[in-house]
Amino acid sequence: MMKSNVEVEELIGVLEKIRKEKYPDIPEKLIREIVANEFEQQDDRAQAKKGTKKLIDEFLKDVNVGEVE
Repeated sequence: MMKSNVEVEELIGVLEKIRKEKYPDIPEKLIREIVANEFEQQDDRAQAKKGTKKLIDEFLKDVNVGEVE
């Protein structure tokens, strides 16, 4: 369980490094939104999953086929 914004920022830093190296087509904003959602809903896993799925679905809806590989 993440307890502070410091831990959240450390996690985002690690995820951002991975994203830049392996998945540059995925926007940094999406990663930040997913982490924020998971942090805010950490006591309600069903709600966290629902929120994360919604964020990903919205991102994919706006992506043209072949744009993200």
